[in-house]
Amino acid sequence: MKRIVQLICFISVSLVVFLNLKNPYLIDKECRLQGISWQHWFGTDYLGRDLFSRVIYGCFYSLSIALLVLIGIVLISLLLGGSAGLTGGFIDLVITIVADMMISIPSMILALVFAGLFSNSIFTVMAALIISGSGKYIRYIRNLVLNIKTEEFVLLAPLRGSFTFHTLFYHILPNLVAELMSLFTTDLGKILISISGLSFLGIGIQPPTPELGTILFDGKAYFFVAPWVFIFPGILLSGIVLLTQRISKKINQKWGVVYD
Repeated sequence: MKRIVQLICFISVSLVVFLNLKNPYLIDKECRLQGISWQHWFGTDYLGRDLFSRVIYGCFYSLSIALLVLIGIVLISLLLGGSAGLTGGFIDLVITIVADMMISIPSMILALVFAGLFSNSIFTVMAALIISGSGKYIRYIRNLVLNIKTEEFVLLAPLRGSFTFHTLFYHILPNLVAELMSLFTTDLGKILISISGLSFLGIGIQPPTPELGTILFDGKAYFFVAPWVFIFPGILLSGIVLLTQRISKKINQKWGVVYD
C-alpha cells in the first residue's frame, strides 16, 4: 500500500511539473528578472526566460549526457578489464598500464587539452570524461573478474563448451551487476558535476542551451540582484548528486557490496 501511494504521488508531481513547463528558449524582456510567482515558479532570468523550465530541461540534458558518458565508460571497461582479467599475462600487463595512465590524468585537464586541440563541443567533453573515467573501471572490473574466475562455475565452464568471451558475458558479468550498479550510481553524480563544472567554465555545452552549468554561469552576474537565478540550479544539482549517493548506499545495503 505504501508503494502504491508513493507511486501515485510521484505520478502526480510529474504531471504537475510537465504541465507547467514552458519553452526554455522563449525570451520575454518585459518579464526579465522577475521573482517567484505562480506563473514562474523559479522566477525568470535576465532575458525573461522561465527559470523553472530551463532548470528542468537542464536536469534532463545534463543527466542524459552523464548517462551516455557512463555507458561509454562501462562498455570500454568491460571489454578491456574483462579481457585483462580473463587472459592475464602480457595483455593484462599492457591493459593495466593503460588503465593507470588513464587514472593519472584529471578529467578537467584532459577536457581543456581536447578543447584546445580539437573543438570546444560537448562531444569533446564526453570523450575526455570517458577516457579519464575508464581507468578506474578497468582496474575494478579486472580485479572482480580475477576473484570470480576462481569460482567453480567458471572453472567448469569449458566443460560445457564456454570459452573466453562467452564465459565473460554469460558467467562472470551477471555476477558483477550489483557491484557495477553501485559504482555506476555513485559516479553518475560525479560526472554530472564535471559536465556542469566544465559548462560553467565555458567548455563543452554553450549558452543558450539549458544545462545546469550554463544556467549557473548566466546567473552568477545577477547573484545580488536576482539570487534565484543562481540558487535554484545549484540546489537542484546538489540534490541530484545527493540522490545518486543515497541510491548507491541502498544498493550496497541490499546486495552487500563493499569496495574501497
